Amino acid sequence: MDDHTRVESEPRQGGVLVVQLVFERRAGRKVKGEGLYLLFGAQFLLGREEGCEIRTIDDRISRKHCLIKLEDDGAHLIDLGSTNGTYRNGQPVEEEIILENKDLLNLGKVITYQVRVCYRQGKLSSARLVNGGEVYLLARSEILLGRYEETNDEVDLLIYDPSLKIFHAKIENLYKNNIISALESDCLLKVNGKPVKEMEIKDGDLIELGETGFRWKVISFT
Repeated sequence: MDDHTRVESEPRQGGVLVVQLVFERRAGRKVKGEGLYLLFGAQFLLGREEGCEIRTIDDRISRKHCLIKLEDDGAHLIDLGSTNGTYRNGQPVEEEIILENKDLLNLGKVITYQVRVCYRQGKLSSARLVNGGEVYLLARSEILLGRYEETNDEVDLLIYDPSLKIFHAKIENLYKNNIISALESDCLLKVNGKPVKEMEIKDGDLIELGETGFRWKVISFT
């Protein structure tokens, strides 16, 4: 199949850290096969080429298919001249658009992501893409973690655990360093079994919030 991808895409702005959060316990119960990918950066390539931050190996997906840029006013999506197109809610993306909550983003009529965008104090905090069991959380420099509430639209990572505060903890990305901190003095937070209020987290660390625990696994930094 011919690939008509436009190769002169915009240059990347800074590096992208990709981390997998692998849940081992949620709300006090052991779980297996639950997790998500957390990506810190300014912009993210989606496509089938090695090096894309979100990669789908399928000939119907172009090498560099589309680009998502996180800016204050929203998550901007640009199709990069892909062979089979990028669609938002069934409509072809022909110019730069801003993604909205509950958008359905389709790449090459192959894969569909449901979109959630999170704003705090009027500025974009994160964008989440979900396709079945695949979850990608895109953020610029920090995320908030807290208890799932249907109306909680200011927390980036919502966790079904009644023991959590609505605003429980924060993870900040400072280049290659990542800091987790409790948002209130009585928020239960542990790293590798040790109660902490603030701590740098590293590859392989077990992070526990309330009755939930997940493993921090660094995938790549570009």
